[in-house]
Amino acid sequence: MNCRKPIIKFLSIVALSGGMVACANADAEDIDLVKLGALEKEFVVEADANTFDIDIYTNSSYHIERINQADWLSLTCGTTENGKAKITAECEFNEDFKRKAGFVLCSDVDSRRDTVYVKQKALIDARIEFDNSSVTVAGAGGENKSVITTNVPFSAITVDTEYSDPENAGWIERIEIVDSDSEKRELVIATEANSADEIPRSAAVSLSFTDGWDETVSVEFNLLQRTAKETLGREITFDEFRRTYAANKKIEDYVIVEGIVVSNTANRNAGENTQLTTSTIDYTVSERTVYLESFDGQYGIAVQTATAEDNVYDQYDHVQILIQGASGYLVENPDRYELRNVTKAMVISRVAGSASDVPVKEKYMDQLTDDDIYTYVTLKEVEFPVRKGAITPINEGYAIGTNAHRISKYPLLVRDVNGDDMYMLTNTNCAYRSDGTRLPYGSGRISGVIVHERFPRFDWRDGADPAEMDDDPTLGFIGRYQIRHQTKGDIWDNMQNSVEDSFSALLTEYRYWNPDKENQVQKPTYGTNGYLTHTYQQKYSGSESKEYLQGTYNQHMWGGGTYEYLGPIGNNAGYLFGANFGNKNGIGIVIDPSKESWNPLMNDLVSRNPDGTVEWCGPYAADKNAACGTGGWTSNEAIATNSPQINYSGSTSLRGKGNVGGSCYTSFANHFWWDDDTDRPYAWLINFSTEGITTSHISMQISVMNTQQTFYSPRFWCAEWALTDSQAEKDDAQWNLIGEYTIPDVSVWSNTLYSSCVAYKSINFELPQEILGHENVYIRLRPTSDLCSDGSDYANARLNQSKSGAALAAEHSSNLEYFAIRYNKQ
Repeated sequence: MNCRKPIIKFLSIVALSGGMVACANADAEDIDLVKLGALEKEFVVEADANTFDIDIYTNSSYHIERINQADWLSLTCGTTENGKAKITAECEFNEDFKRKAGFVLCSDVDSRRDTVYVKQKALIDARIEFDNSSVTVAGAGGENKSVITTNVPFSAITVDTEYSDPENAGWIERIEIVDSDSEKRELVIATEANSADEIPRSAAVSLSFTDGWDETVSVEFNLLQRTAKETLGREITFDEFRRTYAANKKIEDYVIVEGIVVSNTANRNAGENTQLTTSTIDYTVSERTVYLESFDGQYGIAVQTATAEDNVYDQYDHVQILIQGASGYLVENPDRYELRNVTKAMVISRVAGSASDVPVKEKYMDQLTDDDIYTYVTLKEVEFPVRKGAITPINEGYAIGTNAHRISKYPLLVRDVNGDDMYMLTNTNCAYRSDGTRLPYGSGRISGVIVHERFPRFDWRDGADPAEMDDDPTLGFIGRYQIRHQTKGDIWDNMQNSVEDSFSALLTEYRYWNPDKENQVQKPTYGTNGYLTHTYQQKYSGSESKEYLQGTYNQHMWGGGTYEYLGPIGNNAGYLFGANFGNKNGIGIVIDPSKESWNPLMNDLVSRNPDGTVEWCGPYAADKNAACGTGGWTSNEAIATNSPQINYSGSTSLRGKGNVGGSCYTSFANHFWWDDDTDRPYAWLINFSTEGITTSHISMQISVMNTQQTFYSPRFWCAEWALTDSQAEKDDAQWNLIGEYTIPDVSVWSNTLYSSCVAYKSINFELPQEILGHENVYIRLRPTSDLCSDGSDYANARLNQSKSGAALAAEHSSNLEYFAIRYNKQ
């Protein structure tokens, strides 16, 4: 705990002036109601000498009392006519800093009072600048002199100091700035001698000045005093820190680590904000986390400061930290190293650097090792395969944009040219995470800090408790490594925008509905290869009663809702991202008419933008459920209060939450997943051809979520491929396993679970080479069992235990938001 002790405080304290200006009203008569008040309460004037009038209402005599001493402002009362009067104010030329004068109009008849302020601009702006983030003084004590830049007299500067050791305070005798005509002045620090042979001393010092407008300029620096032997501590390498001091306890030795800061605190995407309960999040983690990398780029440490105020580090700073008193930790599975409870008083040196100082580490995903954790890495030849939505496509009604706190981050799928994949993590309080920018469609390089984190909302275990995550590395496991971008440029600067400019080619893709009414299937939105349908239909069930057909477009599914709006989001001007209603920027589905298509019956969902682009559900879409029509988005206030459009949805409770309704047809939904009569599943069924394709890698991407807010949707699933579409039990042997996966349940406000989610889960599957060279290939996505959640745990119920007691009832909705097959270009 730090002990705050002021060294010298020079405060401008001005007593209430006793001077008064009397203003008579010659026409005043006996009155029942006194009126007195200025039309404007605050006046801002230029630094030049000037005169202006202050209009007031009054029907009786009054006088003026000054609040503070302000000889530069004179006031003269004018005559009163018809209840109106003027006070003439005259300001002298201000050759100093901003200043303010206040005065009170006081009735001579009753207690009525009205306060007016005059603020005068400055000829010069106050400056206090100091190049050093730390000052080291001799253990022998005495005076230390440094150069500081300021134009503020020292008598007006407030000096505060905060000692790191409350038991050893007061050793700073004096801090003073020597006034001079030059702004380059001498900062003098006088200290007592340090009698300790092994223990240096430190304190945080603040120099500040507050002008007449209550605007403050300040600098802070760390003051370190060497020991009696004139030492500060022993410098250690990252390797020695890992071997010796990451012992899960407080560090007693006076040792120093140095490195380069690769995190960016201002963007709030360093560190995982802790989900304390299902509805509370500790956002200070991203304000207190610093990723420190060794100068050779070999190792990294996650530094966590004691408070947000202790995080004084800027990205690319070269720093030295005296880590005595902090705690070093080794966190296992995988091994990663942390330094906790670091204070600003521990900073010995902090020198600004640049991006070019960071060691270049370009790697493919399969080249990453545990040593890369908490270092800045560029991933080569990657792409964002789910071509829709923002970097955090979440229901903002459960996130910080609407002052809710039920999801702290989102993992976005990334894959590379070698067929590997990982997630890119974005905190919900990240500064640029929903600013309207579309994801790049092509491939390239992304950069960020490598981390290992879990995400229970994508994968969990029945009966598990969040406290078990410390001991069970499989809980919430989403891969050994993830990447955390630190700037917007880490994502967008080195990526191609067109899907044609990628290492992979699309064989087939479904981003939105493209219904073929005649054949009762969905056609691809990219290309013409194959179709998508659902097996709950007579063709596969063998029963006319076991079929669902949506009436409008003759599909064995219906349109499901998503959260793909690009932003901005938020429903209150006072919240983190403000109030942003309606479809301003679309949902990130820009269409290439030469390669992509849609059913002409759905033309009103297609936005033809002024810049010539065409997109699904863009801001100029005519359909009222999508956007504003040919006029496009104009402002929050211009949207009709009953508008059902994207990011608005007609209801006050849904405004600014990024919602994309089912009538926008951006996902495929179905309730019917398990047949109790046959004890067999139904499935999404996708057909395509791989004839003539040769490639080193072919893959599949899906994005899925259980959207039943009463739970009871299938938890465990698998993807299989075959050369037949038969769903008969006798043909099961022809279906080959691609992979197994789980689908999260949508969160419910009244019953939010640690394992429930307000976003779709995207998954990448590498497909076998045997799938190539066939005229008809089929993939089915199906439940492996009827296990589900009843809302009290992860997988503790059966589908037929829902309200109706039937697995084929309309109570088990699960959605497919995206499907694609890709292959590497030769």
